[in-house]
Amino acid sequence: MTNHMLYKYIFLLPITAGAIAQFLKMIVYSVVRKRFDFASLFRVDGMPNLHSTVFSSLLAGVGIKSGYSTLVFSVVTVYGITIIHDNIRLNKEKEKQVRTINIFTALGEEFSPEGGIRIERVLQIRILDIFAGAVLGGILAYTLIY
Repeated sequence: MTNHMLYKYIFLLPITAGAIAQFLKMIVYSVVRKRFDFASLFRVDGMPNLHSTVFSSLLAGVGIKSGYSTLVFSVVTVYGITIIHDNIRLNKEKEKQVRTINIFTALGEEFSPEGGIRIERVLQIRILDIFAGAVLGGILAYTLIY
């Protein structure tokens, strides 16, 4: 019954895959940190990456339902690749901004006796997280639809 619903209403597939990815992320981070980490349920960064999971499941679901040589599959593929590429670029730009802010904060510490703020972590988006999310999304699409 669920497989038929996900096949018929393809928009439910990425929502379901995203929810599964977030629960999996919560479990993984809770085990690694040896404490229950409820906050990781709402984070988009980390392993697996939410964006790549959602878009790869949509990509695989549209391919299964409509066929891999259709126009709609081509559009979804280009859209998904663009989102994942922007996700990778966001990581690189974020690292540049954090370095720049930390340099200016270090300069401010020289003039301020109470010290400044140092940014350690903003978003942690790694290539491996994006790849794991894409693989998870594809596997979930084939598993949930068939």
